[in-house]
Amino acid sequence: MKKVLLLFVALFIATAANAQLSPITFGPKVGYQTTKLSTDKNVIKSDFKGNMAFGVFARLTIKNIVLQPELLYYKSGKMFDVNVMGDNWGLNNLIPNPTFTINQSNLALPVMLGYQFVDIPLIKMRANVGPVFYFAIGQASYSMNGENIPYVDDDVTEDMTIGAALNLGIDLWKFTLDVNYSLGLTEAFDDEIEVPGVGEFEMGDNTKQNIFTVTLGFKIL
Repeated sequence: MKKVLLLFVALFIATAANAQLSPITFGPKVGYQTTKLSTDKNVIKSDFKGNMAFGVFARLTIKNIVLQPELLYYKSGKMFDVNVMGDNWGLNNLIPNPTFTINQSNLALPVMLGYQFVDIPLIKMRANVGPVFYFAIGQASYSMNGENIPYVDDDVTEDMTIGAALNLGIDLWKFTLDVNYSLGLTEAFDDEIEVPGVGEFEMGDNTKQNIFTVTLGFKIL
C-alpha cells in the first residue's frame, strides 16, 4: 500500500513540476467529505467541523480534455449498528442496540478525466469521471455505544479502498469549486469484529463507502 501511495505522490509532484512545459493549473484545496447526504443544517454544520478535507490539486488541460489528480487529507467517522454473533446472545441484555464507531485519518487520491464544456473568460465548467484511491493512515480509534475501546482483535479497516467518482466543477477567476460523488467499489471495513473481553459482532451495514465531497481550490498557476 505504501509503495502504491508513494508512486501516486511521485506522479502528482512530477505533474506539478512540469508546469512550465504544459498548460497546467496547480494549487491548494479545502472542503469537506461525508458519507451521508442531508439537508439538515445541524448535520451539515457538524460535517464541516468533523470532516474537513485539505490538500492540493493539479489540472492539465489540452484543448477541452481535462486531467485532474488531487491529494486530500481528511478524518472520517463511521457508525455501525452491529449484531451479536454466535452464542453471545446474552450480550443483548448487557449491550442493548449495540453500535460500533470507527474514527480514522485518511488520504484520498482522485484521478479525474473529463471534458471542459464551458470555456469563456473568467468562467470554466467541466465534468469528470475517474477512480479514487483511499488510504487509511495512522491508528484508528474505536468506541462501543459511545465508550472508547482501547483495542480490537485485528484491524477492522482496510489499508486501501477504491471508489469510482463523478465530478462537476466550475472555475470563477482563480477559484475552483468541485462537487463529486464517489461510489465505493471495495470493502472499507471487515464484516466482523471481536472486542476482547466483550464478544464478537457482525457489521449490520454494507461496509463499502459512498463518499460525497465538496472542495474549493485556488489556482496559484
